[in-house]
Amino acid sequence: MSSDTDQNPAAESRDITAAEREDTPSEPAQEEQRGLRIGRTIIVAFVLLIIANLWVRQGALITLATQAAMAVPPVPALAALLLLYAGFRWLRRVGIGRNEMMGVYAMLTLAVALTSGAAMRQFLPHLVAPYYFASPENRFDEFFDYIPGWMVPHGEEIIRTYFEGTEAGIVPWGAWIRPLSIWLIFFVAFFGLLMCIALVFRPVWEKDEHLAYPMADLPLMLVGYRKQLIPKLWTNNLFWVGFGIICLHELLNILNAFNPAISALGMLYDLNPLFSEHPMHALQPLVLRYQPLVFGMTYFMPSDIVISTLFFYFIYLKGLSFYGVVTGIDRPQFPHRMKHAMGAMIGITLVVIYGARHRIANVFGRLTGRNEGSKVLPVALIVCAAVIFGFWLMAGMKWWIILAYYGLILSSAIGYMRGRAETGYPHHWIKPLDQERDTLIDFLGSERLAPGGNFASLTMLSMQHWMSRGYTPQLGAFPLEAFKMTGEMKIDVRKMVLLMMVAVVLGSVVSWWMHIDTAYDLGSNVLEGGTTAGGARVGLALQAYNTLTGWMRGHQEPDVWSQREILAPLFITIGLAVVRRIFIQFPLHPMGFVFAGTGAAINGWGMLALTQTIKSLTLRIGGMGAYNRLMPFFLGVIVGHMFAAGFVWGLLATFGGEGFDQYPVVF
Repeated sequence: MSSDTDQNPAAESRDITAAEREDTPSEPAQEEQRGLRIGRTIIVAFVLLIIANLWVRQGALITLATQAAMAVPPVPALAALLLLYAGFRWLRRVGIGRNEMMGVYAMLTLAVALTSGAAMRQFLPHLVAPYYFASPENRFDEFFDYIPGWMVPHGEEIIRTYFEGTEAGIVPWGAWIRPLSIWLIFFVAFFGLLMCIALVFRPVWEKDEHLAYPMADLPLMLVGYRKQLIPKLWTNNLFWVGFGIICLHELLNILNAFNPAISALGMLYDLNPLFSEHPMHALQPLVLRYQPLVFGMTYFMPSDIVISTLFFYFIYLKGLSFYGVVTGIDRPQFPHRMKHAMGAMIGITLVVIYGARHRIANVFGRLTGRNEGSKVLPVALIVCAAVIFGFWLMAGMKWWIILAYYGLILSSAIGYMRGRAETGYPHHWIKPLDQERDTLIDFLGSERLAPGGNFASLTMLSMQHWMSRGYTPQLGAFPLEAFKMTGEMKIDVRKMVLLMMVAVVLGSVVSWWMHIDTAYDLGSNVLEGGTTAGGARVGLALQAYNTLTGWMRGHQEPDVWSQREILAPLFITIGLAVVRRIFIQFPLHPMGFVFAGTGAAINGWGMLALTQTIKSLTLRIGGMGAYNRLMPFFLGVIVGHMFAAGFVWGLLATFGGEGFDQYPVVF
């Protein structure tokens, strides 16, 4: 794949100013030559992490008013950065400089994301839900013997009070510490593996391909590391115009929630009624969502990826859907967008591995002495992979199922990390939702995964359903972006690796403390909008286990049609990459093909099209100068949305009481 510099004016601007930075160091560069104080950074991040978790507890678990931790970047992380920057003059006196602020921000992006709805909050119910909800009808007890005792807490009363709460809110930590300690080893190994993978690809993506990393640039520009590109951002009129427009948009939405007579855009415009007749209903679903983050970040994305995403979404996927209706293809959800995404993700992962083959050979060649360099990276990668493999082998999974499943999990993670590095798309759901386990079933059938009637492997796949249904693997993009920021911060990347590993530990432990304490205080049954059977995350856990018992009653055969829906996008993605290598100016990008089947296109097509139109007109009429001058406006849109909808309304809705839940903030 070609360099993003050719298609992304923002990347070109950064390259132009690189030489200037070497000759005339910016203020942060001059100030931060001392490096980064690890201890102070961790302490500040830890305090802010606890505050963020208390916010998430009230806003996401109890009142269901905001999902601030699910934003990209998480609202508490960006809010912390801006609050620290506002007090920079005073904090500098106690040894908290810009590098420490960026270190705190980097840690919080990962640690706060871990506490969000599709990470640890989705993980915990999978440990206890089958025991509480077991009944003769669902026959959950048939797979209990396949769950190792060290993996879950035990005790009927301990499980019952997790869902129903206790009068005194006392948590039986003795039952939880042992299994969570073992799980912590897994999570440290898993995120350690993701970080090692990021470090393997880092020099190829940064130095060879010059990927843009827009999401890494966002905090750098906000706290003064990009003064050559955007001087005096916080006094730029266009920044405050964008900020003000979005704040007005959010204000009208808030007022409309209390008084529907007040006109407001709302959160979306449903176009489905316009396409209700046969065969035009094939174009459904078609919803225009007003997403300020996507609107703002699209300005910094490579144009070829944005245009390719729209092309493949409307021409390829909607075209297939229309063709299926016209020709009478009797296949539910044809074309299955998530299976398309799974195949495309595998394809893009193979492409980027091939593109980094020399780097990969160099890293692992150090182990044999063929190449010079430290052996720490390849050894760490192998150790982390071995711990993950050993964890699930001890849990009873067959070795080849572990390799197959985590091959798919890592392909989704690597593909997503590549997409974030290229585009900065502010969304976690650029992934094949819930497909990794289903792909194994589609190709092998459930019987082959349970040889001799041994359902241990399928039980463990259901136990870790949160991995494929949530976005835990996608969180590896935060360390990737943090490593990119070290270049501008002028610090050793090893310091950032240490901070991010500490973030994994703190993020996991604090999240477990918050969620479990809340469950025993109020009862998990009533959290996240639940009544007597838990909220959405409990429902997803039960869905996974109900599917498992369905396989135990009757096996599911391989699905040839689904295999085709996965393999075709896989080969198309590779084909697009080959064509772009041969024909440099070929307009369609394989990453756009990946995005077309995910939330990037399904939810964001309207904002992608609108911003790309503005960007194209700006470049055509005013060139690079006009493009650069307009950057502050779109940064203002991003910050304005995070401030108004995420921080201000997020706090008001969280603690405002009855009536404030009429405009739930979802990122």
